[in-house]
Amino acid sequence: MTTERFGTREEVIRWIKEVGIDNKVTVIISRSDTETGKRGRSNKIIFGCDKGGKHKISDSGTQSASKKCGCPFKIRSTPAKDGSGWKIDVKCGLHNHGLLDRLEGHSFIGRLTTDEKQHVADLAKRHVAPRNILLSLQDKFPENVTRITQVYKHKSVIEKEIRGPRSEIQHLFKLIEDAGYVYWSRKKDDSEVVREIFWAHPDSVKLLNIFPIVLVTDSTYKTNKYRQSLFEIVGMTSTELTFAVGFAYMESEQTENFCWVLEKLKELFVKKDMCPQVILTDRDLALMKAIEVVFPNSINLLCRFHINKNVGAKCKQHVVNDLQKTIDTLWMEVVWASDEVEYGQRLHQLEQACVDYSGFINYVKDTWLTPHRHRFVGAWINRVLHLGNTTTNRVESAHWKLKQMLGNSIGDMVKCWEAMNNNLRLQLGNIRASFQKSFYEVENAHVSPFYGYLRGSVSRAALRRIAEELLRVDYVGTNRQICGCTLRTSYGLPCACELGRYRVGGIPIPIDAVHVHWRKLTMEVELEIGEDDGSEVDMTAAMDELWRRFRSLDVVGKRALRSRVCELAYPTMTTLCPPPEKIKTKGGVKKKGKNQQIMMFIGTLRIMNVVNVESDGNCGFRVIASLHGYGEDGWSMVRRELGLELIDKDRSTLYDKLFSNRLSAVRESLMIESFGSQPPEKWMSLPDMGYLIANRYNVVLVCLGNPCITFFPMTSSHSPNVSIYCIGFVNQNHWVQVNMKEGFPLPPVTLDWKKFRSHIATTWMLGFAGRMQHWQLLTPVLA
Repeated sequence: MTTERFGTREEVIRWIKEVGIDNKVTVIISRSDTETGKRGRSNKIIFGCDKGGKHKISDSGTQSASKKCGCPFKIRSTPAKDGSGWKIDVKCGLHNHGLLDRLEGHSFIGRLTTDEKQHVADLAKRHVAPRNILLSLQDKFPENVTRITQVYKHKSVIEKEIRGPRSEIQHLFKLIEDAGYVYWSRKKDDSEVVREIFWAHPDSVKLLNIFPIVLVTDSTYKTNKYRQSLFEIVGMTSTELTFAVGFAYMESEQTENFCWVLEKLKELFVKKDMCPQVILTDRDLALMKAIEVVFPNSINLLCRFHINKNVGAKCKQHVVNDLQKTIDTLWMEVVWASDEVEYGQRLHQLEQACVDYSGFINYVKDTWLTPHRHRFVGAWINRVLHLGNTTTNRVESAHWKLKQMLGNSIGDMVKCWEAMNNNLRLQLGNIRASFQKSFYEVENAHVSPFYGYLRGSVSRAALRRIAEELLRVDYVGTNRQICGCTLRTSYGLPCACELGRYRVGGIPIPIDAVHVHWRKLTMEVELEIGEDDGSEVDMTAAMDELWRRFRSLDVVGKRALRSRVCELAYPTMTTLCPPPEKIKTKGGVKKKGKNQQIMMFIGTLRIMNVVNVESDGNCGFRVIASLHGYGEDGWSMVRRELGLELIDKDRSTLYDKLFSNRLSAVRESLMIESFGSQPPEKWMSLPDMGYLIANRYNVVLVCLGNPCITFFPMTSSHSPNVSIYCIGFVNQNHWVQVNMKEGFPLPPVTLDWKKFRSHIATTWMLGFAGRMQHWQLLTPVLA
């Protein structure tokens, strides 16, 4: 109750609702009237409890409920006769029910205010998950009692307001048109249902024409509620970053469907005679046939990772456990054979080892080697300019990033396009930044005058590969037979024997020795067209012929022709619609789950067992002490020796550069005040301790965790009898000892190791190149 007067009806409503909320009462407007001059119309507002009214019983059989219980609470508000404002008169201040302790979950109180709705709209536009939107609302508006249902409802309202009366396909075409995409679609015969749809970002088209040499393709599933498979095509820039070329939703994965998509891809090339030199796929026979039809001059390579995975699975079916490792090694030697003579020798060894396993060797030869060896065996593909792309890792990684952006697989085509478009914006930003870095920044390893003609004109990725190849010159010299010239033929970069000749001649590497692919460091160029290609975009003759045909038709013919032209002129008015039911794709539901893939990955790593140690904050040093022969209790000796390593005068300069301003923090983390449990700042942390351990004990340290890293010594040369210490990081807080089988694959080294290691330390990577390459073939499982 109050004697206060309010200037407007809005002030009355706001005051009453605020007082109601303070008293845990939800007040609603049960009746409202406005004076219009007509008889019986006057300014008044009747407020009531949201539990007022009668409970309606439904016979629907569903689990329905009602808050109505006939609550008599009633407040009347009208303008005062003396003109002092609106007054409030409580007609009944009683309730026939208990009051809430809290207002969470109340649909009326949980309604979003104007400011809250705008906040939800801003975050939804950026594809923030509803649960995170709700948390953000609670942080920004502490009094907010909205539940996640309200967030979902408002997101739905926003989407409907944006789409308006347009259908899904009409709205999709509007978004595509507004963003300047190139796109095509086709429908099923005698229907308006979309059969296939293909689109490409305008900057993707530009990148395709700048970097047309290698394309990687693959289909993925579970991206949309219609279960249409998504066919994605990606390429590689001079900075070795992946760019999306185009996306296609397909009705099925038959040769005819792939041919339609590839024909549209072909139309993205500005020059008529331009086509990719290499197209990398998995062993999809329909896709491979389509490539032969549409791009007969392109070389179709097959993904080595998937081939090795299939051969490994078949080996486990046919070969006894004791021989599986040997045969797996022999198979890898066949795949990596550098020439046809070596290929024949390695294949003969594999056949001899499999003399009792005819089922396996017949599978290998009939399914892979006889029909497809020229698509994946090194003896043949080392002659192909594939720029290092021998697996479909790039497109598999692109699938993963897209699905991270999508969030779920139940969205329509509009949501899928929005996710792709946002993903492309981030991707293109990274590509532009990489061009600028190659143009302006010079790595320490490339300061030598030997790279004088290349700095700023060739990508840093190419310079790194040249620098690694330069290490082979010491034992290759200028001999082409020893060199093999693989870097020249498959990367378009000067190989060891070429570099040897330049070094002997005392001349810098000439710019012409680097393939033009690696010399392109900008997107801001006008695409060049051929002399005869300009006529293809001239529509004058076609438009004249269209008008001639239109004038010659009768009324019915003119209507039919007009409707066909309008489909092109007004795409947002299309009558196309998405599939009415979910499509059955050939492989969407057969893919292994994430946990199964990770278990396969762990099995491939050849882990024998895991040894636990005490969890007292010294666990990492306990593991190293155990591996080094000190025993778990020798952890304090490891701390002390790593501290001495840090101040070793022979390597003090190295650590000053490596740790820079963190040097004192690293030293402090090794010092302890007691032998009991240690706080987190004293725990063993990577990569800092990894460098110290590898250098102090001259061992290879392998960490299995997130991420997986290898640490080689930074000042010594490769030793064939070196000890390999393998440790694992579990639960984000504990180190364990991991015992591995012989020959297990090694994860990559850190960038800082490559940057600060001595010249002779590079031999470590050469000595373990095969095992590190094996790791690269395994990593797509985690994506």
